[in-house]
Amino acid sequence: MGALIELTRSGSGTVATAISDFHGRYTLPALAPGRYELHATAAFFLPLVRNNVRLRAGAQSVVNVTLDGLFDADNWLPAERRRADDPVDDWKWTLRSMASRPLLQLLDPNDAAGVSPRAQKPNRTPLQGQVILSRGDGVFGEGGLHQVLLLDRTMRDGDDAVLRADLGDVEMDDASSQPSIALVTGYELRSLLGGSTRLVAGFQSHPELTDGSPNGGFQLLRLASTEEIPIGDSLVIDVGALAQAERLEETQFEVEPFVRILANLGPGFVEEYRYAAGRELQSSKDLDELNPALNVVTDGFGRPRSDSGMHQELSLSHRVGSGMLSASVYVDRIPYGAIAGSGRMNETSLQSAKAVADQATGVFELAGPGYAARGVSVCILQTLNSAFSAWVEYDLGTALGSNGTLALADLPAGLNRHRMSAGTVTLRGRIHRSKTALRIAYRWQPSNSVTQVNEFNALPEEAYLTFYIRQRLWSGRVRPQSIDLMVEATNLLGEGYQTGLPASGQALALSQVPQAILGGLAFSF
Repeated sequence: MGALIELTRSGSGTVATAISDFHGRYTLPALAPGRYELHATAAFFLPLVRNNVRLRAGAQSVVNVTLDGLFDADNWLPAERRRADDPVDDWKWTLRSMASRPLLQLLDPNDAAGVSPRAQKPNRTPLQGQVILSRGDGVFGEGGLHQVLLLDRTMRDGDDAVLRADLGDVEMDDASSQPSIALVTGYELRSLLGGSTRLVAGFQSHPELTDGSPNGGFQLLRLASTEEIPIGDSLVIDVGALAQAERLEETQFEVEPFVRILANLGPGFVEEYRYAAGRELQSSKDLDELNPALNVVTDGFGRPRSDSGMHQELSLSHRVGSGMLSASVYVDRIPYGAIAGSGRMNETSLQSAKAVADQATGVFELAGPGYAARGVSVCILQTLNSAFSAWVEYDLGTALGSNGTLALADLPAGLNRHRMSAGTVTLRGRIHRSKTALRIAYRWQPSNSVTQVNEFNALPEEAYLTFYIRQRLWSGRVRPQSIDLMVEATNLLGEGYQTGLPASGQALALSQVPQAILGGLAFSF
């Protein structure tokens, strides 16, 4: 609303002006055929010029324009390594920034009344949704057949509400089948200066997760709140906290705050400071992920262990052409090293190793020793073309590793801190003609490592060779509007396994991220 639209023509200067109305619409009538330039300006927005606007005799043209806000952090903030850009089976917030809103509209040539179809329904509340059917193996807490309903309702003023409901049918070790439940609901309130306030609440129940006690099952209740505050056009303060209650045999409650400060130092330079007590919530954008990775370990007495620690990071980013170079230093205090493994464990083995097992997928998680870590990270993000970009990262820090073959009785005492390096190469993008989205990544670490270097920044599903593909199978005007095939494979080559032998004689293996595959169909409406 209130944007000034000017239409200019070479040799004639400004030939027409208009002011956009409450809905962002504008009209420039009675124009002669030819080529024009369209200029759009508005308070708190960057000006925009649209060249080569062509008008034909007896016709109307529609020109949609999006203005970038001065207070929109996406104009200058660095890309976040720890966030995957491509959706998997999660519903992303549709209005993450002011730049994503269609601000200005012209006449629709198919509309005899002279206004666009969207403008005819100013009170319309857009509703988007997906129904997903998926099945996975090797993913902790994601086994069995899952039916997921995703709803996103965008208000007229730009606020957003989301709902995710997941009902899983998981098979237990005793051949019985029980449902798992995951419910997440959230609300985002947009501020006039480009910031946002988010509140997300969630509940999960997983009967397939057990620590070896007869009263198996894991429940999780989460409440997260974040506030993103832009100050002028050179500073953004991002604060929030995650409160959660976890229960196995007993309940453990904790609160994990975070603060993130970003400063625009000049053309192309951004400095960032980040403090976080937990790995799951380190910025407001982390709430884009409505289905975060599930991690739970036990203290051996039926209570989940708290993963509240400390991460402090200082980074400097610089835009170079179509790419970005970023370097950071960090200090971590990690209460325990989260170790994943594969293999069926009986009740005695689970209690002895203080592990939590997923009966549906045959994977387990246990806690290694806590440790302090210091490290550096260097990242290069390069746009290759309009469809693809590449990411290269080098990390130097601390991780847990073994000095040789491990037995169950050696855990966690047989694991020690090691100074390690890690390298990641990622290619991601979209093939527009075939409507294919894909991401291929390879993250290398020494073979004796069982936790990731730079844990607070590493993506939870990232280890060795990983790929994700989303292929559009059908799209049309009848519902569903589209059908997509989704496949994600983690640690495809099965690298990085540390084998061991428990007292029961059954082989187990530890790994940074076990080999896993997840696939399904998404129906959008």
